[in-house]
Amino acid sequence: MRDSISGIGSIALALLIALPLGAQSPKTGQAQIVGVVLDSVNGGFLRDASILLEPARRTTQADSTGRFSFDSVPPGTYQLGVFHPVLDALDVAIATKPFQAAADSATVVILAVPSPATIVKGRCTDKRTGGSSAILGHVSDPETLEPVVGAEVSVAWTEIEISRSAGMRNTPHVVYDTTDSNGAYRLCGLPSALEANLKARRGGAVTSEIPVSLGNRPVEVQGRSLLLSNADSTTRSGNAIVSGIVQLEGNPSNMVSRVELEGTDIAVVTNEKGEFTMRNLPSGTHNVLARHLGFVVQSATVDLNSREPQHVTLKLPRYVPVMDPVLVTARRNVELDKIGFNMRKKGGTGYFLDADRISKMHAFYVADILRMVPGLRVVSGPRGEPIVTSPRDVHPCVDYWVDDVPFHEIDPGDVNNFISGGEIVAAEVYQSGFAPAQYTRPGTGCTTIVLWTRFRIRG
Repeated sequence: MRDSISGIGSIALALLIALPLGAQSPKTGQAQIVGVVLDSVNGGFLRDASILLEPARRTTQADSTGRFSFDSVPPGTYQLGVFHPVLDALDVAIATKPFQAAADSATVVILAVPSPATIVKGRCTDKRTGGSSAILGHVSDPETLEPVVGAEVSVAWTEIEISRSAGMRNTPHVVYDTTDSNGAYRLCGLPSALEANLKARRGGAVTSEIPVSLGNRPVEVQGRSLLLSNADSTTRSGNAIVSGIVQLEGNPSNMVSRVELEGTDIAVVTNEKGEFTMRNLPSGTHNVLARHLGFVVQSATVDLNSREPQHVTLKLPRYVPVMDPVLVTARRNVELDKIGFNMRKKGGTGYFLDADRISKMHAFYVADILRMVPGLRVVSGPRGEPIVTSPRDVHPCVDYWVDDVPFHEIDPGDVNNFISGGEIVAAEVYQSGFAPAQYTRPGTGCTTIVLWTRFRIRG
């Protein structure tokens, strides 16, 4: 199909100017086909799309501006097809009607992804109430790429409403769907301007919570496919590999950062160039987190499998503390409720530090937050670094959990090198034998410190 879009004449003119056309070349008896693929869903161009020319069975790839060209084509009747992961996730096919390519001339073809309104109208037929936007995609096995049937896919977010009559009200929202025989899901009736978390689950297997966002147009649509392993999510190893680079704002040199695979205890540190490699990882859709003292934690979503290594670049901006408005405080209280912090605090089996107390400390190191906790002691390490110990325990050791994930110190005091005190929103401290089951490591006998950062408790 040749979709009509606004500005089509100017785009075609730009193509004629930017690309060498057969009519401007010596007579060869051959044709030229040039074109551009526009991304109506995300705006701009559909970069790196694969273009198939039939029946010639020739392929080419669109460049970063969505442009492509087929040269030295025999005159005749042809069709073009477009392939791209965005189209696969949305179950959208783009193909032209048959057209003629004449000798010693150039044919210009403009293709476009259908508009969000068109896609939503065709896919969301269940008339759910709420918004007019949608998230669509597929769930596949990371190793076989076979569709995962019967997986529960959910998108969750919280809305904060303020009114004179009701005051401040926090309303959590969750929309579910179950994948069909093709592994496809549809999350319809979503509001625009949405910041949410997406995940898939089947039995004991679950993906990481993947951040998703929708724009401000009246109708928005996003395609996001997920990889869900058949293995239980407690599996912490596999044959997948991810490598990458951590870039710090200002390009400081010789700075080592920590990189973690969310939901596991797998962590590595970068070399002095910021490069890292993690091996023997479980397959599936996961989040990779990068931490560096004095910089904001950043994450990237990776689709891991044993067939091909993945590569990511994580850019960490400098952390700039800001004063929390009332709205942020309310939102954080909701998040602390969701993770069970407030409920455990009422249980009284540990020592708890909330955002109000921590903000008054103006702590740079994590250890500074923990100095006044009963049963803990902060000592100086070999290089003067603060180290938290627990002299009450049989073994003066400390187990850390950061945002619900085990944090293994490579060297004592490492927690201070990768997490700043200003990033901590809340903390829980449990003496040996009193930690909740989810934060207990059998046989360690250590004090347990559970830290919650701005990355998990958003506000």
